[in-house]
Amino acid sequence: MAHMINPFARIRLFFSHVFLTPEEDVVFQELFIDKNPYYQEIMGEYWHLNGAFITLEYTDELKKELEAYKYYSRQEKKDIFLPQLLECFELFCLENTDKDTIVTTVPLHFLSFLKRGYNHSEVLARDIAKQEGNVFKNLLRKSRFTKHQAKLSKSDRLRNVRNSFTFRKKFLADIAGKDIILVDDVISTGSTANECAKILKKNGAKNVFGLFLATSNNT
Repeated sequence: MAHMINPFARIRLFFSHVFLTPEEDVVFQELFIDKNPYYQEIMGEYWHLNGAFITLEYTDELKKELEAYKYYSRQEKKDIFLPQLLECFELFCLENTDKDTIVTTVPLHFLSFLKRGYNHSEVLARDIAKQEGNVFKNLLRKSRFTKHQAKLSKSDRLRNVRNSFTFRKKFLADIAGKDIILVDDVISTGSTANECAKILKKNGAKNVFGLFLATSNNT
């Protein structure tokens, strides 16, 4: 794949164990590696993600494009985001996960799915898995409708998503001892991704890494 620098592009990697990437392999504008991630400080002992791979800064321009894709059925906007996620997947995810890693996504509640007509993150996750030769599986179900996370405080976000996801038991044998890549659009406090990772590990996953389009840790 040809390396292209997106004008929005920054990449931030947050790990409990830091993986260093050779400078010549970094094709984004800026790279930040923190040993004590913002998200982990909030979660404390409840941090279940092994790492978070994040491709872009959540700028006003990116927010506008993402909302069009997410809420207004502008599925062609996917073509803006997919190359960045694929680039990040190839540079970082493949190096730090097993070859038989499973790709999954943060699920929507069925009421949100009916309203939007599709899960925007699932569309991206399926395309990533298809192009990279990985298996995609819908491992999780959103079992409880929750308030919109962006409107809540950090502590309320933790309570809002607690016990809101369930694992699809038919996949128990599939994920036993496997690495999982969890795809979603934006990570802020990390509460949603953390809850998903907790459920996946509880049901047998070895490691869970998040792959996110953007970060907005000031909300």
